[in-house]
Order: sequence, then structure tokens, then C-alpha cells
Amino acid sequence: MSPNKPLVLDFAQTDAMKLILPNTSILSSHGKNWEGLHVEYHRQPPNESPEHYLQQHSIGIIFSSAIGGVVMNGKHYGSEPCQSGDMSIMAAGTDFQSHAVEEHEFMAIALEPTDFDNTVGESINSNLIEIISHWKIRDPLIFGIAWALKTELESGGLNDTLYVDALKNALSVHLLHCYGAQKQKLRDIEGGLDCYKLQRVINYINDYLNRDLHLTELAKLVQMSPYYFSRLFKQSTGSAPHNYVTQCRIKKAKQLLKIPELSIAYISQEVGFSDHSHFSKTFCKIVGVTPKKYRELL
Repeated sequence: MSPNKPLVLDFAQTDAMKLILPNTSILSSHGKNWEGLHVEYHRQPPNESPEHYLQQHSIGIIFSSAIGGVVMNGKHYGSEPCQSGDMSIMAAGTDFQSHAVEEHEFMAIALEPTDFDNTVGESINSNLIEIISHWKIRDPLIFGIAWALKTELESGGLNDTLYVDALKNALSVHLLHCYGAQKQKLRDIEGGLDCYKLQRVINYINDYLNRDLHLTELAKLVQMSPYYFSRLFKQSTGSAPHNYVTQCRIKKAKQLLKIPELSIAYISQEVGFSDHSHFSKTFCKIVGVTPKKYRELL
């Protein structure tokens, strides 16, 4: 392949990094119902990747000590020790190569540029958004979000997609503020959603509690970006969207538990929990007793 036409690494594809690395991922978000966000967790032997072009805004985070280096947009960063928590931030369109001289574990997080623009679009006063690439930095907030995403993959996706949307939302805005081409000032947000917009969203949530709800679909109901919607929704209700939805699910479950003919397994699915155990744990955390005990106390 011509050096002027590197491989295109598209994280939307299954086992995307198998194109440039020896082993497939240990954990992957592929096939999950996650919008605009792709996550892979890897354990790789010593290797040298070919030059490739990143389709998405990408973050690589080291989870074990390793020695390696990269080439980003033609700039060489020599081999040096990397510790757990070190990371690289790369804008979509970055030309990238890497090498590692020992086995290492890392996570790759990729944000679709269009989704990123939609998420932060109403939080800035300019349409010009540019992420500046960085090598070997440490960012506790990004590492915390990465750890939460890793835990979500390890659990098999027990939380609502709204939880993942919230993590993606926080990550996107943080990237804009800390790694953008210009320091953009967030618009001040006064008050909350208009009453009729809030009611429309609440009605929609209650109508579709039996399935996953995405932050983007709720925001589209009132024609706002996910970030702007989340801020206003929380000001109006006192809760982030994913927390509010969870409260609604448990409220409906309490109503359904009054009907003895309905099994707890059926009720858990009816209020949007695909996993019975997760439903019981969430119910107990909010109500203070398990669904079974709650029914016995009625």
C-alpha cells in the first residue's frame, strides 16, 4: 500500500484493531446498543503497527506498564516507559503508528465525529471544533470514564444505555474544553426545560420504559443537543436523565408488584431490565428491600 494512502482504522467495524494488531480484543462494545461510541480492551504482545488513519476521535489508555513509542502525523515520539494511566488523544484524521517492545494492556475509545459535534454543538458559541492530538498525558477524569466503560463491558452491559450516553456526553465535553483548538466558553444556562417540552419528554419516558432509551432520542424530542438537554433536564427535575429513568422504572415496578399474577421476572422485563439480578439489586438500592420482600410487605 502506498505510504500516501495508509490503512483506515474504523472502530465501527467488528474487531477493528485486528487490522493493525496481532490479537483480537478481550472486550468490545461492538454489537452493543451504544450510539457514536466504540470501546475495545486489548492485551497485545510486542508489536509494531503499520501506518493507519483514524476514522474517529480516539483515545488510547495504557492499563499496564510498557515501553513503546508512536508516530503521529509524521512526528516521532521515541521509545520510553509508559505507566498505567498514560494516554494518547488523537483527532479524527490523525496518521498514526505505534510500537511496543513488551506485552501490554490498553483500552481504545473512539467517538464518531458527527456524534461528537451534535453532543457539544449547543455548548459552544462557534461551529469550529478541532481536537488537538496529545501523546503520553495523564487525565484522571478520562481514566475514570474509561474505567466505568470497562466495568460496563465486563458486566455484560447491565446499566441503561442512558448511563453509557452520559459517560460519552461527559467525555465529549471534557475533550472540547481541555483538548480543543480554542478554549470555548460554555453558554450560561438559566432555568430548565419549558414546561411543555419537559412534559413531552416525561410522557415519552413513561411510554417506553420497557426498552432501552438513548440520550440522543430524548434530546431529539425537544430538538436539542444531548449535552444541552441533559443540563436543562437536570435543572428541571433535579436528576440526570439516566437517574430519572431508573427512578421511573422502579416506580412502575412497584405498581406492577401489586398484581400477584405477574412474576417478578416478567415485571423486570416490563420496566426495561434485561437482567433479573440487576433489576433486584437496583430495586433494593432505591427502595431498601428486594422486589420479593416488597411484594410480601404489601
